[in-house]
Amino acid sequence: MSSKHTKTFIVEYLLIILGSAFYAVSTVLFIFPHSLLLGGTSGISVILNFFLTFSPSNILMVINFSLIVVAFFVLGKSMGLKTLVGSSLTTVFVGIFEKIFYFKTPVIQNQFLSAFVGAVIIALASGIMFFVRSSSGGTDVIALIIQKFSNVKIGKALLLTDILIVIVGGLLSNWVILFSSFLGLLVKTLGIDFVISQIIKFKSRNGENHSNV
Repeated sequence: MSSKHTKTFIVEYLLIILGSAFYAVSTVLFIFPHSLLLGGTSGISVILNFFLTFSPSNILMVINFSLIVVAFFVLGKSMGLKTLVGSSLTTVFVGIFEKIFYFKTPVIQNQFLSAFVGAVIIALASGIMFFVRSSSGGTDVIALIIQKFSNVKIGKALLLTDILIVIVGGLLSNWVILFSSFLGLLVKTLGIDFVISQIIKFKSRNGENHSNV
């Protein structure tokens, strides 16, 4: 491996670590306290838990593992490995931050504002990971597959994969969770495309090549 490739490898995995950490801290501080649903396999596990006897964590584990296997076969070894790392780190960071940032009441009391702030941070985190061809796992994998075989931007692809999850999960909960989660989903998916476009512009101004996300 040349020095240039080594540098690229190190930078990409540092960005995956950074993105995973941002994603996890936002989830713990702003999404979990209000039981918000921004799509993803966590939303699927909550929905399926209404109908199955398995715990949400076990359902989540099975779905995530299955999608990572799919990532290796459909997206290739490199993206599959990066997604495995991103998904694993996000899960680990969530567990760590849940212990560090334990509050009796949510940091932001208003569910809509919490959904907005959480979604902005997650959009930044996901945009960084998507740019280096990684993800936090879950339905991000499906969005990457849609993006690979179409001209749909990754954020819009993620909106397509997650909107039904948010609607069903919200209807099974209450209207406040439904509308605040839908707001968060829109901010997250539109924000991801914005973050990626800004990274590409920044790298282009500096004369660097960029990933075709």
